[in-house]
Amino acid sequence: MTTTALSKLLAYWTAQPTVIPLQEELRLIRAIRALDITDIAKDLASFISLIEIVQRSHASNGIFEMTEADEVHTVGFFQWLESLENKLGVPLATHADGLDLTCAELAKRMPR
Repeated sequence: MTTTALSKLLAYWTAQPTVIPLQEELRLIRAIRALDITDIAKDLASFISLIEIVQRSHASNGIFEMTEADEVHTVGFFQWLESLENKLGVPLATHADGLDLTCAELAKRMPR
């Protein structure tokens, strides 16, 4: 089996802590979005694992660090995943629970 960018990315990020700083989370999001859709289609399980890495970290930490300037990246990632669902024929956004929430929506749900 040929090592793809997707498999290299997954190998790196699975070796990292479960909760990562928001800037690292955003770096991972950029790397995921740069993946070739052909590679994604060939290895959906690994792709979904990467989405879940982002989601777990975001739910544990990212939602607390996120600013309005950051939400364009997280919400945009969620929307990008939704756009891929038709192309790939699989649900993806369900693995990204909470990444579609803006700072204002989070503040309503978790007032300080």
